[in-house]
Amino acid sequence: MAAPTLLAPALQMKRRRPATRSRLRDAFLYAWLVAAVIVVCFPLYYIFEGALTPTAWLDRGLEGLLPIHLTLDNVVRATQVIPLGQQFANSIVVTFSQTLLQVTIGISAAYALVFCGLRGTRALFLVLLSSMMVPAETTLIANYLTISSWHLIDTLPAVFLPFVASALSIFLFRQAFLSFPGELRDAALLDGAGHFRFIRSMLLPIARPTLISVTLVSATAAWNGFFWPLLVTNSPENRTVQVGIAQLSSAEAADVGVVLAGAAMVTLPVLVVVLVAQRFLAGGITAGALK
Repeated sequence: MAAPTLLAPALQMKRRRPATRSRLRDAFLYAWLVAAVIVVCFPLYYIFEGALTPTAWLDRGLEGLLPIHLTLDNVVRATQVIPLGQQFANSIVVTFSQTLLQVTIGISAAYALVFCGLRGTRALFLVLLSSMMVPAETTLIANYLTISSWHLIDTLPAVFLPFVASALSIFLFRQAFLSFPGELRDAALLDGAGHFRFIRSMLLPIARPTLISVTLVSATAAWNGFFWPLLVTNSPENRTVQVGIAQLSSAEAADVGVVLAGAAMVTLPVLVVVLVAQRFLAGGITAGALK
């Protein structure tokens, strides 16, 4: 009868060890996550702090992590060096046009692949997937020669026309449409609903997370485009704001505050959109990837 009494403390110690290991593991994971957040967010904090700090204080190395003398002089001078307002408008036009066309073409192509029952759709889909493996740099010369033959160099359509079709958008929409029962589509068509009404009223509401995530990914890629807009535009008033910020850094290399102000103005719209819609972005991409 004495054996259970002697074994009780040992059994209790064995039960405590897994709990202790779990707490240590959680503490390590939280510490790792906090370190990762600091590493990712510090450059953004430095950009916005530098944009609102006088250049004289920036030349002294900020002297601390907290902003002391806040000012908008850097922002005002950045708008005076380059036509930043016009370039912002150009970026908005390019982003809106490219995103709208990418989403429209993606929905149309995915609908044809899933519901129209065309021959060779599987082979076409494999060709689309394989095109995602081709580096974008390999098509630069062909795209430039095509845009040049259309006499569109130094125009806004030249910036977004080569990117109006995206294999990734078609892939994500196809994966979302595969979950829709074909019988419901047949019933809708028998009731007199056309293809456009079926897509607008029944298909897109179900595929709403994918629609939002594709829109965000396309808009972010269009907004952040740099090399192609730099290649096909020459005049400052036809360039996008990302190219303008690069010019700002070369023209005002000695004024770090002006450069950081321009970088902050370019980063802020994308940051706000991603923070507001991040749950749709993650949910839509995950839903498309798991089917």
